[in-house]
Parts: sequence; C-alpha cells; structure tokens
Amino acid sequence: MEGVNVIDLPGCKPEPLMSYLKALGVFRLVVEQADPTASMVWHGGVCRLLTTLDREGLIDFFANQYSPTPIIGPWGARSGFYPGSSESSAREALNQIVAGAAAYPRLAPFRDVIEAVRDLLRANGMTEKVRDDDKLTLMRLCRNNLPDALLPWLDAVFILTGDSRRFPPLLGTGGNEGSGSYVSIFAQLVASLLVDATDPAGVVDALFGGFSATLDGISVGHFSPGAIGGPNSSQGFDGGGGANPWDYLLAIEGTLMFAGATSRRLGSDTAGKAGFPFCVEPIAVGYASESDKEAESGTRAELWLPLWWNQPVTLAELTYLFTEGRVQFGRRQARNTIEFALAINLLGVSRGIDAFVRYAFVMRNGLSYFAVPLGRVPVTLKPAANLFQDSNLTQWLNKFRLACRDTEKTPARYRTALRQIDQAIYAFSTGSESDPRGLNDVLRALGRAERALSTGRRFCEDEKLRPLQQLSSEWLEQADDQSPEFRLAVALSGIEASGKVGSFRVFLESMEEMRESSFQWSKDKNKTAVWSNRPLTANLAAMFLRRQMEAFRDGQIGIPLRSPRFAKLEDVVAFLHETFDDDKFADLIWGLVAINWSKVTRIDGVESGEDAAVPFDFGVPRLLVEPWSVKSVRVPRRLIEPWGTRPTGFPLRWKLTKGGEPNAVLDPDVFQVLASGQADAIGQCVDRAARRLKAGGRLVAGSRNRRLAGRSLAVSSSFRADRLLAAMMFPLSQPDLETVANTVLYPPESDDTL
Repeated sequence: MEGVNVIDLPGCKPEPLMSYLKALGVFRLVVEQADPTASMVWHGGVCRLLTTLDREGLIDFFANQYSPTPIIGPWGARSGFYPGSSESSAREALNQIVAGAAAYPRLAPFRDVIEAVRDLLRANGMTEKVRDDDKLTLMRLCRNNLPDALLPWLDAVFILTGDSRRFPPLLGTGGNEGSGSYVSIFAQLVASLLVDATDPAGVVDALFGGFSATLDGISVGHFSPGAIGGPNSSQGFDGGGGANPWDYLLAIEGTLMFAGATSRRLGSDTAGKAGFPFCVEPIAVGYASESDKEAESGTRAELWLPLWWNQPVTLAELTYLFTEGRVQFGRRQARNTIEFALAINLLGVSRGIDAFVRYAFVMRNGLSYFAVPLGRVPVTLKPAANLFQDSNLTQWLNKFRLACRDTEKTPARYRTALRQIDQAIYAFSTGSESDPRGLNDVLRALGRAERALSTGRRFCEDEKLRPLQQLSSEWLEQADDQSPEFRLAVALSGIEASGKVGSFRVFLESMEEMRESSFQWSKDKNKTAVWSNRPLTANLAAMFLRRQMEAFRDGQIGIPLRSPRFAKLEDVVAFLHETFDDDKFADLIWGLVAINWSKVTRIDGVESGEDAAVPFDFGVPRLLVEPWSVKSVRVPRRLIEPWGTRPTGFPLRWKLTKGGEPNAVLDPDVFQVLASGQADAIGQCVDRAARRLKAGGRLVAGSRNRRLAGRSLAVSSSFRADRLLAAMMFPLSQPDLETVANTVLYPPESDDTL
C-alpha cells in the first residue's frame, strides 16, 4: 500500500505477558494519537505495524508527543490521593504531573482527571484513605462522575455487578498487587519519563528490543516474572530485578484493551455474571508441573491471548475482539481451560484468530502471582469435538469437578480420575494425533473415573453424583482407533437385557436400569455385579458364569449375548493368544457402557472368512453358549469362494438358525470346570462340550471314528483356562458362528433341508 510503512517491533513479542501488553499499548496509542489508519499483525513472532509513520517518526511520537492515559485508583492503597507516608511516592508523582502540564501540554488530560478525582473526594468527605466498606461506593462515584475518557481504564480494572464488584486478574485487585500498586508505579513513570525525561533512549529499546538501563525500583508484578529478580530469574549470575520503565508504561497502556463488561449473552448461566475477555477458570493440564492442588489453590485464573498473522487488524476490529470476542462453548461462554480448548476446535472464537498464547496466574514466592506462559494453541477445526457439547457429558463432568473441589477432603483416587479426564480432553483438543486415538484416550479416562466412582457409593450419594450415561452413539464411530481392544469392548458393552437377565452394565457395577440405557445406583448391594479388583480375565469369567446362572434361573436356554455390535472372530483369537492390551480393554469397557445403547443402530455381522483361524478348544464349547440349531444345507460355492471363481458345485455346509430346537442344550458343568483351577480344565471342558454336541447329533472333528467315538478327546491347549472362559462372553455374529461350526464340526453328509 502506497505511503504505508511496515515496521517490525522485536521488542513486542507474545511472551512474556508484559511484552504482549506492550504491543497492544503501542498499537492503541499510535492509532488514537498519531495515525488513525494504522493496523497491526503478528509476523515472525513479533508485532508488525503498518503505518504512515516511519521508524524515526514512531520513536519521536513516543518520546515527544505521546499523551499518557489518565490511570488512577483512589479506592486502593498507594494511590497518591491521601495523606500518609505510604502515599508519598504516588502523591509526589501526581503533583509533578499537575505542575508539569503547563509546560508539557500532553499531560493536560492526566492533570484534569487528577483534579477531578480530588474534587470528587472532597465533595464526598473522603479526605482519608477509604475503608474496605466504602470502596464499592467510591468505585461507583468514580464511574458515574469522572470524565468519560477514564471509562476504558475503569472497565479494565474492575467490574461492577449488582451490589458487588469483581476484579479481572490482569490488574490484581483494582490496580493493586499484594503491597504494590500498578497505578502508583505508572504515575511515577509518567513523571520521570515525560516530565523529568530521564530515559529518552528507553523508547528505542522498548520498541526494537535493545538493552537499556533499568529501574530497580519498578515492581513489575506478574507481567514479567524474569524481571522480578532473585536467583535464576534471568540469564547470567546476577539475580537482580528491574525493568525498562518504558516497557512497564506501555504495558499498562495495553491493559486498556481489556475492557471487561458485564455479560448478559444468550446462554449465560448466571444473570449479570461478570465476563473478562478470554479469561477462564484454571485447570492444571498441558504443562510439566501440572497438579490439581496447584490449579485450585495456587492459580487464580488463566488468560488466553489471541494471535493473528494472516490478516492485519484495525484498532476498531481489535477493540471489538477484546470487548465482544468471547469464546463460545455450545450456547454459553467457555468457563475453564478445557472448555476454552474445545471451543477453539469448534471455531467458537472470533474469525481471524490463528492461535492463542495461554497464560496462568500462578502463585509463587508466597503471595505473589506470576503470569506464566504455558504455550501456544493453534485454532484448529475438529468436528469430533462436538461430542463434548453433549449435555449428558458436560453436566456429569461439571458435577464431578464440583465434587472434587475440596482437595483436602476428596479422596485422591477421584481427583486423580478427574485430572486424567482433563488431561485426555486437553491432549485431544490441542494435539496433532488423529481424532480417534485422542477420543479413545478420553473414553479410557472416563472409564477409569466411572470404575473409581462405582466403588464409592457414599461419595456419590453425598455429592449427588449419578453414573455417567446416555452418551452419544457417535462415540462408537469417532473413537474407533481400529484396534481389537476397541472393537471387543464395543461388542461387550452393548450386550442387552433379555428377560430377567440384565444388560452388561448391571453385571459390571451395582446399579439398576430404570429404562433402556438409563441407570441409577442400586439402593441395596446388587449381587449381579461381580466386577472387582481381580485381573480382567477373572472378572470377565465371573461375569460369564453369573450371566449363565441368571439365564438358567430365568428358564432361558443358553446365555443371552445379543448386542448391536458383534465381536470379530479374529479379535477374539487375539484376545485368547494374549496379543492384546488388557488395561486398555478394561478402561474402554467402563467408558463404553455409558453409551446410550438404545440409540445405537444394529449392524449385522460379516463373516470373517473361511481362512479365519478358529482354535478348536475355543470353537467346540462356544457352540453351546447360545441356542442355535445347526443344520446342513447346500451352499453354492461362489458364496464361499472368492468372487469371480468359477462355480464347481454345491457342497454341504453347516448353517445356524434360530427358532427350531437347538442341537445341544447347555450344561453349566461345561463351563464351570474352567473356573475350577484344575490342570486339565480345558480338556474336560472341550470333552464335555463335544459330548453335548454329539447328543444333539453333531460330531466334532476327531470323533467320527466309531472306535474313538466313546473316548475322551485328546486336547492340548496353549490358552489359560480363565481366559478361555472369559472369551465365551464375546457376542459373535451368525456368519462367524457358522465359521466356527464348519471348522470344529465333522463335515455334514446329508442335506437337512430335504
């Protein structure tokens, strides 16, 4: 653009906070007082100005023309408006500004505000430092009576809400931080830099990143931890503090971009709740020293500051961004770190923002807070993040978070479970890994939390915390990482109720199913729930035997394992061979039971194929689990050979059907022996199953010879008995069960349909 100069400011970077605020202050002042057409963008990690000013003109503006914004704080300590030794430094600075305005016209606005405040205090009889009870009254008087030019500062430093006030974290408690005062230091710097003109060269260093003399007396507060001083606070051996006074001056000017206004937007959960731009409740995730105790007791807030590098913005656009650019999570504002990160994934932020730099106000050195940069988070669209807007999940998570609010009284296992959920969600929202893997980790964390809560009935009752439930069925597709652990967990978790035999979940944890996929904790201990601290294999085996017993009591033939999703035969074989992550599988089971299975579309099973390796010692007893009728039929070979193979006949195959008499009636002893601990338990199980099948007219391979038909089968198994028993729990599709039948049964000799 003709007449526009591009000026990079290496002294104004996104980190630390003082440097970011300085960039905002420089830009605002240039537009308001020197070049109304100027714009700003982040480029190469520094602030870039596009302005009609050249480098020398920019330096001259700040050194000789810049008119400081009137910044006062008569409600706080060291304001300079009252008698007393603690007020002396600020009082002297205010007097210098008033006296110097005649010689330096750029100080006139500041002088006018100082005199207006003094008049206001005299008129209301406030000649001594106000008590805490009167501070709110004074804040209202200032807002209603002082010049409008002061309103941006008042909006940035406090927010009036009904009969109270709130302080955004950026400027401490109304401009005070501990025993220090931002407004006092600001006034003193205005007096020294613009009246006494002790450090004109500091402007160049503040803008362009040079090294200049520092003032050791400057208390930079939380803006720049490295400038506070102390051992290891900076490079080299010198641990002294101090800062370039122009850095501080311009950073305070930058805070005026954060004019927090009382928010009454659609979806606000609290009427008149105060909002401050891009400020949320802290959750300790995403950095090395994260801990829930640090977040709740040592961190007062987080501030996510926007970065934009693709398109320069005008001051009007930037002002709108900081005053109206809230971050939407669903139909309300993001409340905490996790919701903010997810909102970025859902583009719930103003357009044009490319990333955020995340700051936490962390307590260090006793009662001092530092603004610690925690990294940058790019704005990335992740449609799968919509899963976290499910009210069933957000309400449960918010209640769980509230239940864990007391870090001293809440049992550690619950706080650990909550932290793991937060870590998984944050990693998903900010990580570069695929969405399924990240969501899989979230499901695992949710599962661990549900498992922990299932053993803490008293805690759940006291906190009115219900079981996690009714999650969207979209999790089944979005979190599918194509692992056998996930597929098998899906198949198990969806097992439905049948007659008086409950769904899978009531065998997992002690609860009552009120209606489909709607649960509450059982009033009395539920004997159906058999999961305990045993290993995964032992738990699944116990669930199978319990389900078998309840089906027998209900008069059912076989064990009901109906599920909207079937297990794949090759996954079951992987489970048997223990080429499998048991911990992941267990976590996923506990997470997936929270799915609203009544809304899951049923998918018919697909045959694994004739080449599927079916272990004989698994296949024989597995045919007894459900009441299938095994019939022989003639099947065109083109249906069982690869497509395109020339048909060569119609061989006989075993076909499973329901509705007729099952060929074998289940005998509980077939499976009970697997839990006996006997050395030959698997051999006994297979032999008993083979005898039951034979009684139904179906011979297993190896029993066809009449001379051997009455003898026990010789079975050599590489599996553990309890794992084989656990594998019986997986629901298999009809095509896969037919593969099992055609693998372990002697081939049919006649067509049963004739």
